[in-house]
Amino acid sequence: MIGKQRILRTSVAGLLLFSFSLCSVLYLESIERWVLEWFMVLRPNALITSLWESPSMDIHVDLYMFNWTNSEHINNHTVKPHFQEFGPYRFKETMQKVNVVWHNENSTVSYKRRSRFYFDEAASAGRLTDPMVAPNLLIVGIYQKMLNWSPMLRTLMLMTLNLYGKEKETSMVRPAGDWMFNGFDTPLLKMSKMVPSNLMPELDFPYEKIGYAYPRNGSMEIYGHHNVHTGRQDFNKLGQIARWRYNNVTDSSPRCRLKGSAGEFHPIPLVKGRNISYFLPDICRELEVDYVGTTIFEGVLGYVYKGSARNVANGTDNPQNSCYCQDNCQEVRSGLLNISSCWYGAPVFASYPHFYQADSYYVDHVDGMKPDKDRHELFVILEPKTGMILEIRARIMASLLVEPRTSGIYRKSRRTFFPLIWADYNVRITPDLLTYVKLIPIVEIMGKVCGCLGVAMGLVLLLWYPRQMLWQKHLMQKIEINSLDTRSPEPLKGVEESPLLIGLQYVPAIKEGARAS
Repeated sequence: MIGKQRILRTSVAGLLLFSFSLCSVLYLESIERWVLEWFMVLRPNALITSLWESPSMDIHVDLYMFNWTNSEHINNHTVKPHFQEFGPYRFKETMQKVNVVWHNENSTVSYKRRSRFYFDEAASAGRLTDPMVAPNLLIVGIYQKMLNWSPMLRTLMLMTLNLYGKEKETSMVRPAGDWMFNGFDTPLLKMSKMVPSNLMPELDFPYEKIGYAYPRNGSMEIYGHHNVHTGRQDFNKLGQIARWRYNNVTDSSPRCRLKGSAGEFHPIPLVKGRNISYFLPDICRELEVDYVGTTIFEGVLGYVYKGSARNVANGTDNPQNSCYCQDNCQEVRSGLLNISSCWYGAPVFASYPHFYQADSYYVDHVDGMKPDKDRHELFVILEPKTGMILEIRARIMASLLVEPRTSGIYRKSRRTFFPLIWADYNVRITPDLLTYVKLIPIVEIMGKVCGCLGVAMGLVLLLWYPRQMLWQKHLMQKIEINSLDTRSPEPLKGVEESPLLIGLQYVPAIKEGARAS
């Protein structure tokens, strides 16, 4: 006889295994998301936090410079400015987050970013000593700032420029390395440093050198103080910018609240058809990229997002961008984003390289621009379940607006947007991380298979003893029936012992033929 305790324990184990396995099969996606959310929430000393602080990604930046080849014709309206592209100048970037501070009261974390760039001469098509001619960025910036100055201060600045003796230089010639990360100083910049900032705050400039990418190499200040959501209270806010430079708006666009990913995380799982956005410190604003479809990236399913003409349209063509045009703002044609306030008052504009996806007006006013979809399109590929970056090609160009003024060196020039430099920022997942990403669908299949096996095993355990007991009962019934059917019939009592039959013997009948003989 099987013990009742044994039957009970086996049945309960089978019931639990069956229930757990069935739930895991039916709610596998929900369980998987819960596990991912628990793993990806930023918290002190967590594995994901270590990866976040020092990203294990292959990052390199290709910089392309524009050399102004006919600067001597700046005041000739019949001659278009001509530019020759040099590059790429490839730099390998290592990124690290420093001064990390956790804010449990609102589930955010603050940090500063430090990036170091190392020149890769073997992968570059140019040298850092290549001479580059560009518009006089410093003079153009000063004249732009002077528009808002008082007449007395403006006269004083013009006198300073005459004393400086460089007011007639419409262009500047410097090595490519100086224009990029090294930077360079000028006598005018040194003179401005001698003036106390409290007397003339208009001349205040935070750096001792100028350059398109100066002082990004090794500096923590250029990218500013970041404050992002950890995802602990609301996972959909994971990695989204909360504050930048201690404010939830930028000084350049106080009517636009900060939005977008700081670069590493997006709300998961990604949804087909839903766009994503990034907050880019280099342009002091959010840049949205549009969902366009799916692709297979080295065996992994990826969602593809691309920059479109809508993303760089002005506030008239795209009302979402209207808040970035502040008081006394004159919008330009779509294709360029005004980031002057982000570049210390210099009339600098951001766009896709070679004015790709911009109004044809910009390409028509200069020579040397060759917009090309394959070379100049911005795109992002993300793994949909984790939001992990598979590949990014962020391509952005900076241009300088030169306008004729009533006084100054550009008073006879034509209104032109001068392309200065563009960057092809390439981020690609490492083979080690890609191996882990490829395991995700395998783990899902294994989870479903194990769940189905668990359901079957649970049913076996749950029904094992009841089935065995029923089988034994059925077998016993069959044995009893068979034993009754095979039992021999009992002879009639008293018949063989009758005195009438004593002495009688059975004699077989004799055939008639035998009798006749």
